[in-house]
Order: sequence, then structure tokens, then C-alpha cells
Amino acid sequence: MALMSRSNPASLGSYYQAFLSKNLIDRINDTLKLNELAQQVDLPKNIGSTSVKFFQFDTTPASSNVQTLTEGTPISTFREVGLNSVSVSLTQYGEAVKISDILSQTSLFDVLKEASNTLGQEAALKADDLSRDQLVTGTDVAGSATEKRYGQGIASFASLSSTAAASAYLDAEDLLDAVTALKANKSNPLNGKFTALVPPQVSRDLLRDTDFLNTVYRNPETKLGSMIKGELGSFYGVRIVEHTNPFIEGTTAGTYNSAGSIYSTVVLGADAFGVVKIAGDSPMSPRMIVLQNADKSDPLNQTITAGYKAFYAAKLLNAKRAVVIKSKSRFA
Repeated sequence: MALMSRSNPASLGSYYQAFLSKNLIDRINDTLKLNELAQQVDLPKNIGSTSVKFFQFDTTPASSNVQTLTEGTPISTFREVGLNSVSVSLTQYGEAVKISDILSQTSLFDVLKEASNTLGQEAALKADDLSRDQLVTGTDVAGSATEKRYGQGIASFASLSSTAAASAYLDAEDLLDAVTALKANKSNPLNGKFTALVPPQVSRDLLRDTDFLNTVYRNPETKLGSMIKGELGSFYGVRIVEHTNPFIEGTTAGTYNSAGSIYSTVVLGADAFGVVKIAGDSPMSPRMIVLQNADKSDPLNQTITAGYKAFYAAKLLNAKRAVVIKSKSRFA
């Protein structure tokens, strides 16, 4: 009889099998920051409406409205105060997965748990998409769009599109111009600071900008204790925060193109945009639904389904409280 040994692996082939590690490799997750900065509104259940109306006074204070009075003569010209409004209709979103009973009982991993985690992340990504698209392409209660600026002071989207990245990236001066525009529009900062949401391709260029680096790392406001998660630092009253879900364009302005080379950096003040969802203990509130019992549609309980649904909306509220900087990146 032939001796079975490691020196004769062919004779032992059926005795060896791969060891399966149960330590899952971390999934790739987006870094989402946008909706943390929104005006968040809950639509109460049983309110008799599927929309929310936002209001904004259309009057801007001006000293020219102040009149010189004549003693003893009643004022006859009165200041008018107008009000704009916009109704935002909520839309239902959702998705689901189906898992067989055999897979659930024999899989090395907790498939239901992992599927539920994926659904939750996709729900957050969808909500972020809606807010992002409103800020870049939407209009506010007065019908105005956000101010668009372009890297290196370029005048238009067409010029930006035809300019090489080496001359079309975002630098510290572009950020300074954006926050100056917000201040000139009398936009209020959010929690004491404006916030710029930048994709990694753009922050890569900022981190090689001498003006930015000198300001950020010499500024006592940027001590670690005052920074928020994902913040690169504070630049002249603007928090620079990275996220991974930017609006990207190719050669067509206003059309999202994941393969494009033009990235939008959104600089926000307070109440620039709002998000709405059903509030309270309602079947329409955001929730995960897991079904794992037999019923008429599955009498032998051969499947488990998991899914989520949400009744949700996002809306640009005041275009003067946000600036979008479009730029390319020197990242290769």
C-alpha cells in the first residue's frame, strides 16, 4: 500500500478543503454628510396632506424704505410685506431582497443581517442624492437657483469643460470667494460656521494649496476638539468636510455623469435646504420590514424577505444660502 504523505499530495486531495474565514471584509461605504446640515421637518401623520409648504418673506430690508415724516401729518405710504411659498410633495421610496430558506439555514454568514445593512446604506445614499441634486440643479421658493462658481475663477461651465485640470482645479481663493458671496447675500452660518462639502478628488488639491494649509494649520480654531467628523479644518470661517457622493458632470451642465471630470463643491449656510419625512409611529415612517413567516403566498415558508420604505422629500429653500463651486481635479 502506498504511504499517504504530504510528499504525495495527489493521494490526499480528497482529504483537504479550504478553510473559510468568517471574518468578513468590510464593505465599501459612502461618507454622507449632507442631510446633517439640512433643515429637517417631520410631516405629522393623519394631517390630511402628502406635501409640506415652506414659506419665505420676499422682502429685503432697505433703508430707502424709511420715510421722512412731517409733524402732524399722518403717514400715507405703507411698506408692503410679501410672502413666497413652495409646496414639496413627498414621494415613497423603497427596495427589498428575498432570501431562500436553504440559504438562510446553510450559509456561513448571516445573510439577512448583511442584506439589511446594505438596504439601510442604500436608503441613506438615495436621501443624500435627492438633497445633493436639489442644491446643484433645483430652485428655491422664489424660483431661484444656487449661484454657480468655477474653479480658478473660470467664467462659465463651457469654459471649465474645455480647460485642462491643471488650470481648472479648486483652490483656497475659490473657497474664499464662495463664502464672501454667502456673506454678501447676508446668509447666516450654520452653528457658527459655513460648511463646504468637498469630494476627495477636490480636497486632494486643497491639501496641496499653500494658502489653505497655512491658514488651516495656523488657525487655533482647527484644534482637534473643535473639529467635526470628516473635517479637514476650518478656513476663514468655513468648515471643510469630506464626503464621497458629489454631483459629477461630464460635458453637459446639470446632468449627473459618474464618469465625468467636473465635481461640485457645495458651500452652505443655515437653512439652505430642507428634508421632509413622515413623523411618529406611522406605517409610512422610514423603517425596515422583515417577513419570515408562512402565509398564503408562501405556504411552506421557503423565503424570507427584507426591505425598507420611506415617504420622503428634499427641497432647496433659499438659493442665497448656498454656493456651488464646479471644478476639475489634478488627481490622476
